[in-house]
Amino acid sequence: MMIRGKVVAILAFGTLFHYEATPTVAQRLSGETFLAAGKPGLENLENQALAVDNDPLGVANYLEGFRAGRALRQYASSMLTDGQANRLGKQWAALVADPDALARAERKDGSLWWPRAEDVGFFTGGVSYALSKHPQAIQAFSKGAGRPEPKAGQEIEEWLNEAAASLSRPARSAFDRAFRAAATR
Repeated sequence: MMIRGKVVAILAFGTLFHYEATPTVAQRLSGETFLAAGKPGLENLENQALAVDNDPLGVANYLEGFRAGRALRQYASSMLTDGQANRLGKQWAALVADPDALARAERKDGSLWWPRAEDVGFFTGGVSYALSKHPQAIQAFSKGAGRPEPKAGQEIEEWLNEAAASLSRPARSAFDRAFRAAATR
């Protein structure tokens, strides 16, 4: 009876410790994680990747809100050089999977905004930049994204922007502006 109580107490403590020690997505998105200068270390890269896996739109929104194109380009490049192009492709595919949500406008400050198109455009721009620097990863990225590879002679930017082709002109404009902001070389 006494042993059973200790086991339950140890399990409860272990569960509580695991719960409190596991960072939330919001904690992973601290300025230290995505906005730090320099290349992310392997531990930071995995934390960043987990954050994107768990909340790709939240990460895209967070980075776009800070205009953290450099951090995004760095993250995408690190994923590609670390052999995680397939995973990055899946993360990107999760963002572009719902074109209706991308095209949805919101009223803010008396005007219309396309926040999701903007956030996804920003993320796509960072990925485009990284893929242009690491073209050897295109095949694995496209497999993860569930898309055919670019056609012969097709630019990476054009290939990735096909995901926004069906957007309305204003939503496409928001996507394109954010894309250019993140892809700045």
